Amino acid sequence: MTKKQTALEKAEVTTEVAANTGTSLLEFSKEQLVKSRRYVHRRDALNALLEDDRVYSFAQVEEILKNFDKGGLQ
Repeated sequence: MTKKQTALEKAEVTTEVAANTGTSLLEFSKEQLVKSRRYVHRRDALNALLEDDRVYSFAQVEEILKNFDKGGLQ
């Protein structure tokens, strides 16, 4: 197992723990969010909507996706 795979697995565990506790203070890069299991069904939308050089909390991502689904961009 490579270091990159290990780091990704740790990020997945962290995101799952945060999701289960309702914590939205953690912030993640676009790459981390796109690769996460939480958003596996929304990867195309995240690739189009999120900026490469920003970090996002789960609350921000959910709001962006909600607005997108309603027909708005943000």
